[in-house]
Amino acid sequence: MHLRDIPQVLLVLAANDDRFKDDSDASLIREWTPAIVQRMDETATALAVHDTLFGGTAPWPLRRGIEDALVEMADAYTLEKYALPRREVTLHDVFNRVHPTPVDEEQEDLFERFMRGDLDDYPDVDPLPSPNTWETVISERGNTAEAWETLIEDDEYSLPIFASIRNLQNMLEAGVDEATIVGHLDLEAVRRAPLYPFRYYQAYKVLQDAGIDAPEVERWLEQAVDVSVEHVSDDLGDTFVGVDLSGSMTAALSEQSTLQRKEIGALFGAVLAEQGARVGGFGSDFQTVSTHVDTPVLQRQQAVMGIDEEVGNSSNGWKVLDYLRKEDIAVDRVVLFTDMQIWDSTAWLVDGDRTVRAAFDDYRAAVSPEASLYMIDLASYGDLATPEGYEDVYNVSGWSEQVLEFIGYAEEPMQIIEEVKNFDPA
Repeated sequence: MHLRDIPQVLLVLAANDDRFKDDSDASLIREWTPAIVQRMDETATALAVHDTLFGGTAPWPLRRGIEDALVEMADAYTLEKYALPRREVTLHDVFNRVHPTPVDEEQEDLFERFMRGDLDDYPDVDPLPSPNTWETVISERGNTAEAWETLIEDDEYSLPIFASIRNLQNMLEAGVDEATIVGHLDLEAVRRAPLYPFRYYQAYKVLQDAGIDAPEVERWLEQAVDVSVEHVSDDLGDTFVGVDLSGSMTAALSEQSTLQRKEIGALFGAVLAEQGARVGGFGSDFQTVSTHVDTPVLQRQQAVMGIDEEVGNSSNGWKVLDYLRKEDIAVDRVVLFTDMQIWDSTAWLVDGDRTVRAAFDDYRAAVSPEASLYMIDLASYGDLATPEGYEDVYNVSGWSEQVLEFIGYAEEPMQIIEEVKNFDPA
């Protein structure tokens, strides 16, 4: 599911369960570990998780499973790329703790060069060469057009899609031609990469905020946003998205970001509109936004943000639900993107004593008794008041591009269990 450390946490918990600590037929730990530890740095992550949660020597099946995964993945590139010298558990530590047995003489030589190649006690052992990653190339040669063009054009080097997107500004500022960049970027890679529309939009905004004139690259990023919508769960079409367009929503998502909160809410509304969801904006008033499924995602987003002056500056999220009730519009879920906790708030940013809670009760009673409500607090100021005693009502504090996946799993809590049961590690 494109999670990072959680699979390793679950693996370590299982490995330390009394039922699975030994190498009996009941223990699946060694068999499953290579299917869970899929990248070389995850061997160290798993051991670091064990150290933090349990300490002492890791169970035998876990160590043997990590050995199997390491031996299967090991080559000169991965060993040097994921040496992890700044981590508390380094890749050298992993070798010392699981003692991997090489599968042949070539791998035996590889392991010796990795473990002894930089040690004064072994002057005859050559260290492994530096990996041909974009990080090492740019570190050695600087942010130059020649260095980036080498990464793009020479098959000996690696510049994957995520690294390309993150470094578009660097490439353009270094003087790399737009045609060269766009020729390297591949929409089929977008379909394969586990990246959501937000990542491409983020790169798009970086170029705009930097004042870089790169129409070909921007056009490709717009297309990438549309293509990456395919990664979003396809069963969220029966949704109404309400975007808070009050003045405070122009604030940045964080100190490290220039993206405005309302941009994120409007982007998610535009993404779900691809599946047929309806979208509106609220402030002092509420207004729907007409979105056609053939309209590019970023044009839909601009349409949502374009009504901000018309709806005003309060945060009357309850008007979304009153509109749905009065128009007798039944949906499976309502998602509100805001920057304040508006469940039962009558703060100064909300007009009168009408609340989202009361409006949602009225909506479910009159129109859609099984509807769910999600309130995404983009500001995440601190403590979150979670609605108690309410089925299918969720406050989400903070934001992640995977919030739409969360919605799917929240509504089908057994789905993730079924996915685990049906997974074949072979």
